[in-house]
Amino acid sequence: MNLYEKLCKDCCTASLKAKKKDEALHELVALLKKCPRVEKIESYKIYSALKEREKLGSTGLGGGIAIPHAKIEGLDDFVLALSISKKGVQFDAVDNRKVHIFFVLLGPSNSPNEHLKMLSAISRTLRDEDIKNELLAARSSESIYETIAMSCGEEAKKELPQEKKKLLMIVLYEQKYLEDLMELFLELGVKGSTVIDSQGMGGILTKVPLFADFINFLGENKNYSKTIFAIISESELHTIIRGVENLLGDLDKHGGASIISLDIHFVKGTMEYM
Repeated sequence: MNLYEKLCKDCCTASLKAKKKDEALHELVALLKKCPRVEKIESYKIYSALKEREKLGSTGLGGGIAIPHAKIEGLDDFVLALSISKKGVQFDAVDNRKVHIFFVLLGPSNSPNEHLKMLSAISRTLRDEDIKNELLAARSSESIYETIAMSCGEEAKKELPQEKKKLLMIVLYEQKYLEDLMELFLELGVKGSTVIDSQGMGGILTKVPLFADFINFLGENKNYSKTIFAIISESELHTIIRGVENLLGDLDKHGGASIISLDIHFVKGTMEYM
């Protein structure tokens, strides 16, 4: 999903002046109002929606990043704003550090799936340290917009009609990466997946009395395993593999997961359930 398509050039600034959370929200609302798609939405409605979302838990994710967002009645399309604070804002971030990068999202009230995809795409984009550093060093709204446009350029792809489908299976051995993988799927537009509990043979063999003295060798403590199934287009395979390896490292050298892709000869129904 290309963020720059929803990011208004006029909604970028490298000089956020606010020092406190509420001041920042008001300033971000004023920035969002520069977008023609938001002209008919009253400022107080946007502020109230952002404020209510913050009551559920701070959107300050840590690492100097915040992604304030809200669903707005009467809004027809998604709108993004990006603001940089050189001095930082006290924003109740989860790590208690000041926030320097504010990526703000407003979405229609009736598009929850797309809203999730947008949030995931923003989150993954800001995990790239090179992109973060470029944004923090930006001196103009133009350079901010260009940074996002360039970062999204490689993700832009055309839909291929009648494209061959693949069954993707990812066996994941490290629990800490599961949510990141789900975010990756959301961002790349994978339309649903199924996650099931699984177990390596070592965890089973350790329960057989004959092999009881091989617990350390077989890995008693390595019982976590999830197997993820998804149906994807053939052209998406290498992008997904690259995304997984960006998270876990080279899978030929890292034992945290394995990826299997199979041709599909027949499928009826869908895995899309969200």
